[in-house]
Amino acid sequence: MARTFTYPRPRPRGLLGRKLEADEQLVLGCGFVGGLIAAWILGGILLKVIGFVLIAGACAWATLAPHKGRTYVRWFEINRTYKKLLRDGSLLYRSRAPYAGRYADGRRVPVDVPVGVPRNMQWISARTSFGEIAIVLQPDELMFTAVVEVEGQRDFGSLDTADKEALIRAYEHLLKTTADSGGRIRRLQWISRVIPTDPNAHARDAAERRDTNSPTWLQQSYDDLIRRVAVTAEDRRLLLVVGIPYTADLVAEARRYNTLHEGYAITLGQEIESFIRTLGRGQLRHVRNLDEAGLASNLHHAYDPGHWIDDTAGMDRVTCWPAVLDARNKKYMSSRSWEATEDDWYSMTAWVKELPVLPVGINFLAPILLYLQDIILSVSVVMDLVSTDQAITEAMADATNELGQADKKAGRIEDPREQKAQSASIRTMRDIADGAAGTRLAAWITVTSPTLDALRRDADTVRAGATRAGLRLEWCDTEHHRAFANTLPFAAGLLKEGR
Repeated sequence: MARTFTYPRPRPRGLLGRKLEADEQLVLGCGFVGGLIAAWILGGILLKVIGFVLIAGACAWATLAPHKGRTYVRWFEINRTYKKLLRDGSLLYRSRAPYAGRYADGRRVPVDVPVGVPRNMQWISARTSFGEIAIVLQPDELMFTAVVEVEGQRDFGSLDTADKEALIRAYEHLLKTTADSGGRIRRLQWISRVIPTDPNAHARDAAERRDTNSPTWLQQSYDDLIRRVAVTAEDRRLLLVVGIPYTADLVAEARRYNTLHEGYAITLGQEIESFIRTLGRGQLRHVRNLDEAGLASNLHHAYDPGHWIDDTAGMDRVTCWPAVLDARNKKYMSSRSWEATEDDWYSMTAWVKELPVLPVGINFLAPILLYLQDIILSVSVVMDLVSTDQAITEAMADATNELGQADKKAGRIEDPREQKAQSASIRTMRDIADGAAGTRLAAWITVTSPTLDALRRDADTVRAGATRAGLRLEWCDTEHHRAFANTLPFAAGLLKEGR
C-alpha cells in the first residue's frame, strides 16, 4: 500500500484553548474588562450599555473581524514595524562593501547587512574531512549554522512503491537518529533552488560565433554535435542547513583551546563532519561543503540571479550582500548586484499557512518542485528535531486539545473538517509511536523575476501549483524583506520551542 501523509491543522497557541493567539486573547480580555470599568464609572443605564458595547465591541472587531485577509490585531505590529523601518531608512539598503577596505592583517572590515537578515553575524571557517566549511554564528538567535549541498535519489518519481517506501524510511531513520543521538544538531533547513536556464543558449552562441569561411563538413559536424548534446532547461540545487544551538556546554568545550574562535571551529567542525557521514543512511549524497566563498556566492545569487551561483570569484562575507535592496514597496522587494546591468530583480515571499490536511502521497510537492516551468524559485522547509518522548508528549497534547474543543452535542452534526483534524492529530501521535521522527516545521516559498509583470504572473502560477499540492499560501505583504531572509541558508523562519 502506498504511503500517505496527513499533517495536523495549525492551531493558535493561546493561553486558554487553541482558538486564538495569546495577544488576541489579551486584547479581548482587556476589552471586556475595560467595558466593565466603563459601565461601572458611567451613570445611567443607556450610557453604561453604550460604553460597554463601544469598548468591548471595538476590541472584538479588532480581534475577530476580517481585515485585509487577516485581522486588525495581526496587522498592527506588522504595520508598526514597517513604518518604523520606513522612517529610519532601513528599507533602502546600499552596500558599503566597495568602501569597506581591510585591516592591516588582511581581515575584511564588516559592513551592515540588509534589512531582515540576522544582525551581528560572525563567520568562522572550520576544516572537515570533506573540505572547508563556513560556520555562521547568529548571536541574536543563539545559533550556529553551516551549509552543505546534497543530492537525493535521481528519478525518484519513476521508482516503484516499494523503493519509494524504502527511501522514505531511510530519511525518517536519519531524522530520528539525529534527534535521539544526543548530538548538538537540533535544527535542519532544506532549501530547494530551481533556476531556469536557456536550453538554446549554446546553439545561439555557436551561430553568432560561426566562421562562415570554415569547411562545410566542419560546420555540419558541429551542428550534429549540438543536436546530440543533452542540455537541461533547469538547474536544481538542494541545500541542507545544519543548526547547532549556542549553549553553555558548547562554550565550555570551546574554551579548552587556545582561542574561543579556534574552539568553535574544531568542535563544530567535528560535529558537522559526523553528521555528513550519516547522510548515506538517508540515501543522500554529499556533493560539497559551502565554504565562505561558496556561501557568499549563494547569498548573492539569491538576491540577484544574474550572478551565477557557482561564481565564487571575489565572494566573501562582505561582498555577499546585494549592491542595492529596496523593500519600501509593500507588495514586493527589489535588489540588484554591481554588474553592468542596472535592471532590478523583484522578489515575493509566501509562507505556507497550512500543509495538506487530507491524505497525500509521497510526491505531493511535485506541482511546485517539478511542474513549474521557467520560474526562479526557492522552497525552504525548516524543522526543529524533537526527541521521540517529547514528540509523543506534544502530539498527545495536540490530540487532547482537538478532541476537547470538538463541538459534540446531541442533535448537532459535527463539522467534517473538525473530524479530519482530529483524525490527523491522532494519526500523528500513532506514527511517532511507531517510529516516525518528531519534528516541528515551517515552510516558505520565494519567487524572483526580472520584471514586475513576470513577478505577478509567476506568483499566480506558484499559488496554483500550491493549491494542487494541497498547500495554503499567504504572501507576506509589508514584510517581504523579513520573509525573504527565511529562504536564505540561515535556518530561520521557525520560532523556538514551537512558540
